[in-house]
Amino acid sequence: MDSSLDDDSRSAGADGGPQAPSQGRLLERALDRAHRGEWQAWEDFAQLHALARRDGDRALAGQAMAGLMITGQHFRRFERFEEGLDELLEALDAGAAGLDASEELLVLNALLLALLLCRPLDPSIDAHAARLQALIEQRLDVNLTLAAGRTLIYYFEPRNLRDPALRVHAVLGPRMAEPAATPYRQARWLHMWRICAHYGRQPYLAAEALTQMFALARQHRMRDVEFLAVLVEAQNALPHGDIPVARAAIERAEALIDSSQLGELLLLELEKTRLAFMRREVASALHHATRAGRLCIEVRMPVAMRWPYAVNEALAQLLGEDHEGARATLQQMLGATPAGYAHELDAMLQGIDAWLAVRDGLPDAARRIEALWAGLRRRRSYDFFDHLPEFSARLCVLALERGIETDFVRSFISKCELAAPEDAPPSWPWPLRIQAFGGFAVWRQGELLSAEGKAQRKPLALLQALVALGAFNEESAVDVARLVELLWPDVDAASPKSSFEMTLSRLRKWLGVEQALKLSNGRLSLNSRLLWCDVAAFERSCASLQQLLRPHADAAGLPARLQQMNGLYRGRLFGNAVLEPWLVQARERQALRFARLVRDAGQHLETMQDWPAALSLYEASLEQDLLAETLHLALIRCLRALGREEEARRAAQRCEDVLGISLNPG
Repeated sequence: MDSSLDDDSRSAGADGGPQAPSQGRLLERALDRAHRGEWQAWEDFAQLHALARRDGDRALAGQAMAGLMITGQHFRRFERFEEGLDELLEALDAGAAGLDASEELLVLNALLLALLLCRPLDPSIDAHAARLQALIEQRLDVNLTLAAGRTLIYYFEPRNLRDPALRVHAVLGPRMAEPAATPYRQARWLHMWRICAHYGRQPYLAAEALTQMFALARQHRMRDVEFLAVLVEAQNALPHGDIPVARAAIERAEALIDSSQLGELLLLELEKTRLAFMRREVASALHHATRAGRLCIEVRMPVAMRWPYAVNEALAQLLGEDHEGARATLQQMLGATPAGYAHELDAMLQGIDAWLAVRDGLPDAARRIEALWAGLRRRRSYDFFDHLPEFSARLCVLALERGIETDFVRSFISKCELAAPEDAPPSWPWPLRIQAFGGFAVWRQGELLSAEGKAQRKPLALLQALVALGAFNEESAVDVARLVELLWPDVDAASPKSSFEMTLSRLRKWLGVEQALKLSNGRLSLNSRLLWCDVAAFERSCASLQQLLRPHADAAGLPARLQQMNGLYRGRLFGNAVLEPWLVQARERQALRFARLVRDAGQHLETMQDWPAALSLYEASLEQDLLAETLHLALIRCLRALGREEEARRAAQRCEDVLGISLNPG
């Protein structure tokens, strides 16, 4: 422990003179250390607080406690917060008139921070925040002002008070350049402002703040600030599913960590939990979430601050499909969560309840889904299962399938960049949509892209090849060598690679959506996060139908799946276009699959003696593929079973006209 504070306090009393001036200098020294981010400041404030209490100097004791608490929050050390809160309340009640503006700024900052962390529902919070905002606009000590600005952002953010937060930023932005502003206070302010900009869906402001954090950390060798900035890189990568970047960032953070700082270990465990979410590692997620919870207790974190860690534990339980356990974990935090974040917690509970209601077939499932999304829309809230986006996506599907809050849900999906689940309905807002059955067309953000001109022929051929070969994700990606062989069979051996690269570049430019195509390890695929294709949806629909047609399967969903399949298969692959032989094979393969599934479903209905339903199926399917001979035969069989012989003869004649064969039904 640094002993300079004790030495100064002893020298101050050597001649029996008053100690207040010396202790005032000690406060300045402790504040200077705190402004520079030195951990020893916490011990300095603690010792100064003891001296001031011994001497009965309540004003100085309050300032020392305030510095201790603000420094403790930075380093995740909270053991003095509860007692400090009561002392600060007493100090302000008894001697606010005796504090100058800078002293009040320091004490009020700590008081508001402690209330937010320990008693988030205290009715005096709003008044204290208003007074603190007035103080930061008085151009007081720049470092105390930057520290207070952090607390105000912490107050504004969960309440979605964007305008006051922007006002604070407007006040503090110009002051960052003042010579007295320490790099540490600048960096810590930027860290909190980045969080505000991130949740306010202002990515450019958030990215700018992070860049400035890194610059300050490296220029002034602030290890702990660089540690925080690297963790932000991991946080930014995870929602996009960029696991290698997130893992690399976490490894860099581990190299920077001071293992004696439990607060840093706590933050690292938090990001390891989130990485486990993205890697779908249930056991690992539960392990790191539980360890983070234990560290919360070790650092004496106030209960009201623990809700993000409880949320992580609940998300780990959801990842393991333990919906009831996740609900119980979140339920325990009700009543101890800050008011703004309580809305988010309540929405998560509503989401789990809605999911359970659908899963269990409860009669009020639709009402629960409607209440969930109506509440999110009213609050314009987009913070919802952030680190388990697939669960958010499932809840979006529940709403879109039922036509509930469609505009807001689509906006939510776009803002949160949610990946579409396999069962996502056509109303999901993909940036790109491809129709390949019955013709070929591409839409970007709802606008049909022009495919005219000779320059687009090869890029379109490449896109059609990916569709025909089923390269809808990285697992089904196609080797570039195979694409070159199919699209440039007559090109010299030295040229195909450059031809492919030029064509791929043109296709990317034409599509106009970054990352719509993924090239990795010599294999190319479409990105199903950003692109919907009727062929991929058709294949998923066919797979679901095959499950419904298995022996002893519950066929209650058969009519809906049949309707969905017919809606997707609008005609033969790429319509009537003249195709290369290998593309013709893909067209025939899809046509045969369609005809077989319709035949199998129709035979199921015929077995059930549901001739009208079978007839409707065959008629609707022939509208999509008039060249399917098996469907003509099935239609005739149904008509005859229903005793409609004249219609059966007309159907046979139509088949003969279309296919050039004679069925002679008699």
